[in-house]
Amino acid sequence: MTLNKRYFRSIRENLSFYISAGVLTIATLFLFYMMNIAGRSISDFGKKFFDEQQIEDANFTTYLPISEDDMSDLEREYGVTIEVQRYHNIETDGVTTRLFQRTHEIDKYKITVGRDVENNHEIIISEGFAVENQIELSDMLKIGQKEYTVVGYFQRPDYLYMLVNENDAYKNITTFYLAYTTDEEFDSYGKGNVQYLIRYNGNDDEAIRKVLNEKFILRTYLSSKDNARITMVDVQAELFVTLSYVLLPFMPLIAVALVSIIISRKVKSEQKLIGTLTALGYSKRKILWHYAGFAMIPGILGGVVSVLFASIFAQWFGELGLQDYEPMRIVCQMQPFDAIIGIFVPTLLYIIAAMLSVNRLLKKDTVLLLNSNVDADRKKMRKVLAEKKISFRIKFAVRSLLGNPARTFVVFLGIFMGSYIALLGFGFIDAMAHSMDNVSGEMGTFEYEYVLNTLVDESQYDAEPALIAQMEDADGKFITLMGVDWSNPYINKTCTDGHEITEGNGIYLSSVAAMLFDAKAGDTISIFDPISLNEYNLKIDGIVQNDMQRLIYVNRSYAASLIGIDEKMCNMLMSDQPVTIDASYVAQEVKKADFENQVQTMINQMDIMLYFVIVLGVIICVASVYVAVNMLVTEMRGNISMLKVLGYKDKQINKIVLRVNHIILPIGILISIPLVYLSCGGFFKILADYVGMMIKPYISFKSVIYAAVLTGISYFGSVFLVKRKVSKVNMVESLKDTRE
Repeated sequence: MTLNKRYFRSIRENLSFYISAGVLTIATLFLFYMMNIAGRSISDFGKKFFDEQQIEDANFTTYLPISEDDMSDLEREYGVTIEVQRYHNIETDGVTTRLFQRTHEIDKYKITVGRDVENNHEIIISEGFAVENQIELSDMLKIGQKEYTVVGYFQRPDYLYMLVNENDAYKNITTFYLAYTTDEEFDSYGKGNVQYLIRYNGNDDEAIRKVLNEKFILRTYLSSKDNARITMVDVQAELFVTLSYVLLPFMPLIAVALVSIIISRKVKSEQKLIGTLTALGYSKRKILWHYAGFAMIPGILGGVVSVLFASIFAQWFGELGLQDYEPMRIVCQMQPFDAIIGIFVPTLLYIIAAMLSVNRLLKKDTVLLLNSNVDADRKKMRKVLAEKKISFRIKFAVRSLLGNPARTFVVFLGIFMGSYIALLGFGFIDAMAHSMDNVSGEMGTFEYEYVLNTLVDESQYDAEPALIAQMEDADGKFITLMGVDWSNPYINKTCTDGHEITEGNGIYLSSVAAMLFDAKAGDTISIFDPISLNEYNLKIDGIVQNDMQRLIYVNRSYAASLIGIDEKMCNMLMSDQPVTIDASYVAQEVKKADFENQVQTMINQMDIMLYFVIVLGVIICVASVYVAVNMLVTEMRGNISMLKVLGYKDKQINKIVLRVNHIILPIGILISIPLVYLSCGGFFKILADYVGMMIKPYISFKSVIYAAVLTGISYFGSVFLVKRKVSKVNMVESLKDTRE
């Protein structure tokens, strides 16, 4: 007997199993490849673009201007490159234009579509805004009281992630964009705001920072590693790759485990043949590798097809991950190492599952194998409910579920996976939408917030004063120290324990900052002033409920004493109405409405990817349940045949056999709910460390219903597809079966 002849016959007889197992492997590997390809492609593009366009190492502002001669001296003495960056923030019909004067050595822009400006009436704009608002080349664009012809789109390395302000939660490409015109036209708007860009060229930064602060008095200093506009490129790329290697394999490995269990069950069902092969003198090694060959099929099939599809659609996969950025020209390719993982790992695990199952059977007595009597537990199950006067269908269902725990677990796992993935997608959408509803209350009641580039006397303006300073934690991540009067009506003063702050010199963390610091009331945290490089140890008196901003709240007089300025001075104003301020004083204008738009944009951008995940969940559920129920019918061929001998019709047999697992459906769905909640919470904690905003896990009842309905449809659809298997079982099968 040539064992190899069995392969084609077995594949033909079990074609549905190999197809569904392959589909299950393919669907789950797509999750891995989608994130991995996107992360690697974005990272590669960012590194190249940053290098070509000479990305800054830091930007800073000073209270005293730095002359051209001073910059030349600093560059020569410390081996650095410093360049002045001037810009105007111009609001027109609710849209803010950040008009830059071009730089030549640092943060150079790159024309991506069209050409550069040549005349004063021409303008180039950031590409993301142009695409979002369908602005074409040669369109007219109004800025202030002037109109310009759009002649090109561009990208800047320090604005690939388009934040209006560095501490914003999400990009804004709907009401904010960058622009360049000629230097002459730029000058017609006045001097504008000034900041300095610096590249250290591999030299130590601490010495020159001290000199800058001593000679010119640093007002702000932001390292590129703390600048979200820059870091989010690498951060999100790293997040995608991390998810692909750490979180997403959870799904493929469950799918692999599920198929491995089924392979083990299929091997077990061939115990008579294995006994025959043993009796005929086939060696243990030959039998093991024979069944390993069967196990290779779904692994190689699923792995190869998923690699081919991922290679073909690599560009599409990668571009799905670009929703947060300016339109990058990334080149997405399947990495050979990842392709090998996708093929090798599932195949290896399937082979191990098959060989372990065969090895267990080969340890049994050959006579027991020939008589298919290895399973002693089957006889025990005949006595379950034997004395109970209940319907045959109930007895059959209980014996089937309890007598075959591995098979029952496979069905449960398939239902759970489908429900988990579908609900995970809906849960992400729910959590972000719920956070948007809480933005207003947690940030406070202000509508306008002005961050100034100079200190002003509070009495000059009809607005609530505040004092802010950027600090760093021990890991170098920024956190904002905000000094306020507790009588300020525009800030949220409600602590997580329910009490309101009304007075005193207490120190409070926002709830998202407390989570990131892993701090609670009574703890002491350390922060560092990036300008003076001084360290401060602060004892926390309470936690303010604010998941939107990374803040330390203190009394304004205490903040002034830390920074070393007069407590009557301020550098931030808050109001519920626009405040008239000299434009040259305003470094940032924050509108609460803009922040809400940012969160909504984040939801809109993630919808495509999340719905894709939901669809994958449905596919996984259909494939896994089909495999499991198909296995159920295959293992019960003898019982089904006997029922036919006893006169039961196919429709009646379907009800008896296929309804056995219906009780598992609600159990799988219910168990997925708390696990999805925990998964969302864990993911959002990781995300908060990157974006500085904490999204709380939230799952609406509507989403639970949606996920349950999708899972139910997938389950019953799979059961329907298996019904034809019952009709194909011959009555003669019961005469062949000696196991019962």
